[in-house]
Amino acid sequence: MAVAEPVKVELTPSAVEWIAGRRRGARAVIAGAIVVLSLGLALFQFYSTYFGQAEGHTHRSTHLAFMLLLAYLFFPLGRKTFSDPLTWHFAVDVAAMAVVLVAQVWTLVHIHRFVDPNYTATTGDVVLGTLLIVAVLEATRRTVGWGLTLTAAFFLVQTWQAHWFFWIFYSAPTPWWTMVESFFGKEEGLYGIPISIMSSVLILFIFFSSFLATTGIGEFFVKLATAAAGRLVGGAAKVSVFSSALFGTISGSGVANVMVDGVFTIPMMKRIGYSPTFAAAVEATASIGGQIMPPIMAAAAFIMADLVGVPFRQIALAATIPAILYFFCVYITVHFEARRLGLRKIPLEEMPSFTGTLRRDGYLLLPVAALVWYLYQGFTEEMAGLMAIATTYVVSFVRKSSALTPPRLLEAIEMGARTAVVVAMAVATAGVIIGGLFLSGIGMKFSYILMQLSGGQLWLALIYVTFAAFLLGLSLPTTAVYLTLAIVVAPGLVDMGVPKIAAHMFIFYMGVTGDLTPPTCLSPFAAASIAGSPPMATAWQAMRMGAVLYIVPFMFVYSPALLMMGSVPEILVATLTAGVGVFCLAAGLQGWARRLATPIERVLLIGAAVALISPTVYTDIAGGGLLAFVLFLQSTRGRRETAHAVPAPLD
Repeated sequence: MAVAEPVKVELTPSAVEWIAGRRRGARAVIAGAIVVLSLGLALFQFYSTYFGQAEGHTHRSTHLAFMLLLAYLFFPLGRKTFSDPLTWHFAVDVAAMAVVLVAQVWTLVHIHRFVDPNYTATTGDVVLGTLLIVAVLEATRRTVGWGLTLTAAFFLVQTWQAHWFFWIFYSAPTPWWTMVESFFGKEEGLYGIPISIMSSVLILFIFFSSFLATTGIGEFFVKLATAAAGRLVGGAAKVSVFSSALFGTISGSGVANVMVDGVFTIPMMKRIGYSPTFAAAVEATASIGGQIMPPIMAAAAFIMADLVGVPFRQIALAATIPAILYFFCVYITVHFEARRLGLRKIPLEEMPSFTGTLRRDGYLLLPVAALVWYLYQGFTEEMAGLMAIATTYVVSFVRKSSALTPPRLLEAIEMGARTAVVVAMAVATAGVIIGGLFLSGIGMKFSYILMQLSGGQLWLALIYVTFAAFLLGLSLPTTAVYLTLAIVVAPGLVDMGVPKIAAHMFIFYMGVTGDLTPPTCLSPFAAASIAGSPPMATAWQAMRMGAVLYIVPFMFVYSPALLMMGSVPEILVATLTAGVGVFCLAAGLQGWARRLATPIERVLLIGAAVALISPTVYTDIAGGGLLAFVLFLQSTRGRRETAHAVPAPLD
């Protein structure tokens, strides 16, 4: 996701808090509208899941209308939040919301025409459809940024005036009337697959995460991780890795991870001797793992399940080993850095009791365990998410501190709605992009060109896809990058022999790298704002530390056993060799194995990691041999070297 400057951590009142403060005036009315719409959205989604959805066009358009209204309230024009004093810009917001309401009423009144297989657009459809597309793009600009908005605008113009373009962008132009007919009047474009998944599955898991976060599970994860890893060498950084992995099981967002964990772990890391830049990079790198950590993962993972045609639980299962490898690499990197600097452990008096923490707050893990159980018992993703929300609500009353009382319940719903707005705008606009790709024919051309450019060489095709993901990631969020490439690239990879899940998982991982790759990486910038470190220096450090994110996808493409595809012995062997490869990569990049590594040893270690990407016996032997040789060289040297850090005061 593109950003122009570091993220500032600002504490602004929620609409529920604003109303509780007995404030009056126009802003109180806006706060009330936010609460009512958020509650209405939640009830609409819960009712639709339990009793069954309405006809597809009705359900999706209603969901999008809720999201658009909330987008204009949560992200007002000319103000940072709804609580800022009103300006003349509010008239623009009111006009945009009026367009949304009129378009939705028009849709519901004329739904019999929209569901007719022989539907053709009327003048009213085209006018309102055009205004709604503009409203979606403006809401996307406010919530996601200019990158995705301009990309969608480009493909709209390209589809409309394709005869003025060149290369793969050249084709016969599509009349605007036909475009709006497809994007607004049919279950394509605005109401295509992305918003369908958002309105049925994703929204429930977003509410599940917000309910859990409101119970205080984030602080519990930090305490549990501190108790488990705090007394290890470089314990504060390892706490960050553990807590981010735990919170990642429910968040699916790198920035959310940073904001929950970072305020605890970054100051702790700085106190025992890590530099602000390294501390922020550790937190950012570990937090990004939240997008690839089952059982929730990022929004794109749910869309992947639909595109691949398998239950989400199969996607989550396939993602387990790669996610473990990622966190293992970050953990090893932190360990090597702590050894290199000779850092101390967290003082014993600051350590919480592991058993005491579990005994007191372990019940907060029950909803997560219940979600996994629901999924693997065969419940649909929608019903599993709904039951997990209900479980969270019931379990929260075990202790008063976590109880979702009416005010806290409304705060959880508002938090979920605010998070959902950003995702919904991203997927709705991605739907417009995908609709344009199909109408203009670019989608069918791209896979063919990919195969031609790579000459049928898989490794070269994967590099091209990586480069394409990098370019798209400069301006698009993970979900939009995945959706775009999944439509235009995945078929080509499958034609080259890559298993369908592996092809889509590769694209998904490359989409996630956009959150780690400078200059438009959001999570490192958020961590830097907490640590007070230089944003770009933090971003480059995080990229080096999370380099495994770029390597693991190549591993599971060449060795699908890492995605749980194959026999148990094949999976175990693939995991073992990949783990050794990840160890070599971390050691080579960090410059430490048993002791400080020489430049030659670092090159050998990285060479071993590259060799272990390929699943063949010969490359595995070569990689293992290089690692053994480096360890032998280091064993012949004298005492262990350290580059001692000067710890910060403990008070």
